Amino acid sequence: MPNTDRLCPGCMKDNGGQRVCSVCGYDADKNNAPDKLPVKFMIRDRYFVGRTLYSDSFSTIYLGYDTVENKTVSIKEYFPSGIAVRNPDKTVYVSREAQFAYNEGLMEFIEVSRKFVGFPLLSLPSVYSVFEENATAYAIGETVSGITLKKFLTRNGGHLRWEQVRPLFLPLIDTIKALHDMGIIHGGISPETIMVCRDGKLRLISVPINSVKSVKCQDGVLLSPMLFDGYSAYEQYTAESIGEYTDVYSLCATLFTVLIGTVPPSAKDRTEKDSLTIPSHFADELPRQVLVSLANGLQIEPSGRTPDIETLKNELIYGETKENVRKAQKNTNASVSSKSKDVSSVSEKPEDKKSSSVKYAAIAAGITAALFLVAALVLALTVFRDQIFKKNEELNNNSMPSIPSTASIGDVDSAALESKKLYNVPDLRGKYYSEIIDSDECRHVKIVLKGKEYSESFLRGQICAQSITPGEGAEHDSVLEITISLGPKEIKMPDVSGLTANEAKIELLKIGLLYNNIEIIDEYDSDSKPGIVLRQDPARGELINSEVHVRVFVNSYKGEDSSDEDN
Repeated sequence: MPNTDRLCPGCMKDNGGQRVCSVCGYDADKNNAPDKLPVKFMIRDRYFVGRTLYSDSFSTIYLGYDTVENKTVSIKEYFPSGIAVRNPDKTVYVSREAQFAYNEGLMEFIEVSRKFVGFPLLSLPSVYSVFEENATAYAIGETVSGITLKKFLTRNGGHLRWEQVRPLFLPLIDTIKALHDMGIIHGGISPETIMVCRDGKLRLISVPINSVKSVKCQDGVLLSPMLFDGYSAYEQYTAESIGEYTDVYSLCATLFTVLIGTVPPSAKDRTEKDSLTIPSHFADELPRQVLVSLANGLQIEPSGRTPDIETLKNELIYGETKENVRKAQKNTNASVSSKSKDVSSVSEKPEDKKSSSVKYAAIAAGITAALFLVAALVLALTVFRDQIFKKNEELNNNSMPSIPSTASIGDVDSAALESKKLYNVPDLRGKYYSEIIDSDECRHVKIVLKGKEYSESFLRGQICAQSITPGEGAEHDSVLEITISLGPKEIKMPDVSGLTANEAKIELLKIGLLYNNIEIIDEYDSDSKPGIVLRQDPARGELINSEVHVRVFVNSYKGEDSSDEDN
């Protein structure tokens, strides 16, 4: 077994035990957040825990080291932050009312993770083993290096060309298709959950938990599946069930951002007023089949949306699928009587798309009346561009009904990127981060944690400051930096003597002390009542800060044995 004292928790390289790693610059005095496993913690006396790599509502991924195999690994821990509590011994505690939801998610975590053991997917890190420990479960797997797709776009001009996107996304699409074949709906595809790795490939950071139903816990935290505004489908905001079509929406919304450079409006907002727009120069540059795919995949209602990933892939690569051809023929037949002139004028120009006709004829080989099929495709594609992505100039008089026949995803707007619509910034002071992160009032701003500071006016954990004045107007997706209160710099230690251990914990948590810093110690006293606090350190009335370590000594005396009393 290697000497873990020499390993850097930031990169798992042997740096000789330096405090500041000469390889990656990680400061060994740093630690993970209080609700995470601490760095240098050992799981099963085998897996050495390092820094936190990624965290969402249901799990945390740590950099780790397998001391048996002598290799760097990732350690994914099931830890639903809204309902799970980290005990001092690093086991997980869950309140009685949240046990069902916790166990439901735990079973899905184990079941899904085990499906990947020995079954690697190209765009998903491999999983080596899965096991239960510390009243939760862990998945040990491959570690990959890179940055999120969101950061990658920021560093590369905000968007990419289709020629760059196509080879990047095809393996990812195949991986999502494989997940669906295994009965797994991802439900969280977005630029924040896709990593651009150093080998130039895209990988999903994690597969989230979707089976856990929303549950209100005693501390007011609402546990629900993770949502990404702009990328989550409408059915994810409602009680409707999700399906393959849900991942289709999220993937198309991600493609929209990668190709256009802007985040699509929230699916919730689009139900009231659909403001999804594509600047005209993008509509000119993007291949027709890509525009068709985005339109089909970004339909708000699942019934009008591309039903599965296989169909989406066929649309992106091969152009129109047989289903879209059928829609085109249906729309054309329904319009012949009223627009026969338009039909003839458009269909008399097949030579304009000679190269495309060859391509589509090859795809449609085996279908009788191939020439009619090609003509129908030309009609549909020409119409789609004008009807769905119509430009600011007058529409061509020769236009026909659009594909698909459901509502368009929006209008082309040459000034879309220059939109200056402002939204009122809410007052977040006095609220907790868990209350505002997925709230409707914050859907138009990007919440960024600036830091923490002591505050006499706000309790520990409450937001005490924000970068934009409440009520001030801000553009969609403006960055709103928030500061979290550490509570008063000095607080008076309460008297918890005579209370039970749980009652003492509650009193200490109320004044802002950290859960992990409250240590319960058994002390025997046959002259005192069993199970009560005998003494405390620091003593009552002492001025302390919220990060001080508190020791509470609880009487371990159980009382006289009942059998002795009977005698």
